[in-house]
Amino acid sequence: MPTDGPPLPDPKARTLARGERRYRRKVASPKQWQAIQAAKLGPCRVCTAPTANGGDWGIVQLHHVVSREDHGDDVADNIVPLHAGGEGGFGNCHDLVTRRVKWACKSLLASLTDAEYAYVIQRGGAGYFERAYGVRYERP
Repeated sequence: MPTDGPPLPDPKARTLARGERRYRRKVASPKQWQAIQAAKLGPCRVCTAPTANGGDWGIVQLHHVVSREDHGDDVADNIVPLHAGGEGGFGNCHDLVTRRVKWACKSLLASLTDAEYAYVIQRGGAGYFERAYGVRYERP
């Protein structure tokens, strides 16, 4: 290798020999987030209580089923609505799922659509639910 002169880029063969490129997750633009919100804003997937949800539309948050840390994309099949928390601690479903409370996680996973379930299996594998949520879950 020459030690004098300007640095040269690595040859293509050496670059390819480094292995597979690191995965880059899909990040939604503000316009894409608006479309996801319009499609996904609805009843909380944990409590699904119409009486509680009807007045709490403003405090519903969007939750990534496959977390961003686990390379979950900002796509509609990876997003579900959960309550962010209300007065007196009612409707705090997002916090319950984040803290891996078993009944809340099971309720969330049971509410997944076929497309959402397929996304989780494709992205995280069959054991993702147990690793991420601490519960065993398989489609009935």
